[in-house]
Amino acid sequence: MPYRVGMSSLPLALTTDDARTIGTAVIVACIALGLLSAWVMKTIVQKVILVLVLGGLALAVYSQRTALDQCATDISATLGSTSGDATCSFFGVDVNLPVSIDR
Repeated sequence: MPYRVGMSSLPLALTTDDARTIGTAVIVACIALGLLSAWVMKTIVQKVILVLVLGGLALAVYSQRTALDQCATDISATLGSTSGDATCSFFGVDVNLPVSIDR
């Protein structure tokens, strides 16, 4: 004969009202955790984007140090010659600089 357990013999059985209450609490907790994680992720993403933008700017400025050295050399050479303009290139754009010494 199979052993059967009746509903009245389960001491920890949930009623449908208890299950509905627990389900509602779990849904509210999931929504709250979703909103919290979205807020945390937003701030993390903002920080990552800021670091990437500032890192890119630092890399761009660092890459132009050679162009700045070349520009200083061109200006020095222009001061020693009769030409009054020096051409420097920054970020691939040529910039004409008038060079003169006021005495």
